[in-house]
Amino acid sequence: MLGSGAARGWAHVGVLRGLAEIGVKPDVIAGCSVGALVGGAYVLGCLEDFEAWARELKPLSALQSFGFSVSRGGLVNTAPAFSAFRVYDRNIEDLPVKFGAVAADLGTGEEVWLTEGSVIEAARASCAIPVIFHAVRREGRWLIDGAVADPAPVSLARHLGADVVVAVDLNAVPRVLERFSPKILAEQNRPVSQPAAGDGPSAQTESLSRAVGKLIEETRRMIDRQIEAARVKAESRPRLFETAYAAADIFQMHLARARAALDPPDVLLKPDMRDALPTAFDRADEFVEQGRQALLAQRATIEKLLV
Repeated sequence: MLGSGAARGWAHVGVLRGLAEIGVKPDVIAGCSVGALVGGAYVLGCLEDFEAWARELKPLSALQSFGFSVSRGGLVNTAPAFSAFRVYDRNIEDLPVKFGAVAADLGTGEEVWLTEGSVIEAARASCAIPVIFHAVRREGRWLIDGAVADPAPVSLARHLGADVVVAVDLNAVPRVLERFSPKILAEQNRPVSQPAAGDGPSAQTESLSRAVGKLIEETRRMIDRQIEAARVKAESRPRLFETAYAAADIFQMHLARARAALDPPDVLLKPDMRDALPTAFDRADEFVEQGRQALLAQRATIEKLLV
């Protein structure tokens, strides 16, 4: 089961590589958002070509592969980018591996499981981030990103017949604004004690002039620290885009936890992706390795479950 996470989805590539490394080939792939995209490329056999294309994307230039058009509830039309992979497309029901993607219905708010028809269109619907990407019209419904309904679709994987579900939750460790945590704020507000002239062994062994010089230097450093702490505190306000990133992560974290409580996976992989921005496509190698290591860390458990 491959969850949502934008550029963090590189970790899914690492998870799939890790599974191959231990000799496990999935019989079922259930994906949400970027998980549906990576999973779709995997089941179509074009993961390497998809990876080569995605590696060309940079943090701010990624949207150049798409078309801009303010319509269908979003700013960006993803169809041009997905059309590059039409040659690989197949119907889901014709695949050798069971595949499904999660989307959400704008008209009803319902979670929608896409288990038939075009793999590419299913992945595109599952990736339709609200406001940013165009909603996708499919069988009379307008569909958006499945992350608003089920960012880690364990239930879909079981519906498709999975006996052992290995879930990858890329939002389990969210990108919160740690500088606003009570611990950090308390540290910033803690007064710094002024050093005394007699502190330390130097007062006994050094000359009076050196002791005075040291006192002056330590006092200067103390003042500098207090000025810096005051500056950080004064500038410590949430900014627009970082607040949006954090809010999306926190929402998906709680939603994934709630869904997992109802239908827990057999193995839950939680790579720490808190430092990954949604557009950090240029950190592919780092994220791939994080996914691979998260999978290999659970190797013994997975092998035991598959016996």
